[in-house]
Amino acid sequence: MFRTAGDFDRADWELLRHGAITLFWREERFEASKAELGALGYRLLEIACVTPSQFRRAVSEALGWGDGAWDGNLNALNDGFAAFPFGDCPDVAICLRDFHVIAGEEPAFAHGVLDIIEDWSRNHLLTGRRLLALVQTNDVNFRCEGLGGRSASWNAAEWLNAVREL
Repeated sequence: MFRTAGDFDRADWELLRHGAITLFWREERFEASKAELGALGYRLLEIACVTPSQFRRAVSEALGWGDGAWDGNLNALNDGFAAFPFGDCPDVAICLRDFHVIAGEEPAFAHGVLDIIEDWSRNHLLTGRRLLALVQTNDVNFRCEGLGGRSASWNAAEWLNAVREL
């Protein structure tokens, strides 16, 4: 939690305040942010985006899915992030290097991956755990709009249309 005025000077505050996904173009800035998070006690999960199939294997390893390689199913990824393996460290940064490779070859898939991370980051914040992603890309024009979008929702007692139509 960020509770004191000094907390707002922390590197993770700056990275999280606009959302869980932060883009980097310059390698030195990417590395500096990783070092700052490491100094704050974050566990860094490094994932290189060499090819889509290699990316899927690396994500499988990072999520502790053992020998079964993730096939790229985004529903499975969403389930995996619901039970994200924080372990003893409540603060984790996923560091995606060369994300332009994945985004260039499979743009909808790349958007889905970042959308899931953004969504689950917010959910995990509710339980006192921080999950963020540092995304390095060589594409200076990379954009990924609408991540983790949420709408207003009905309260649990009035969620069903039938209850509200009485």
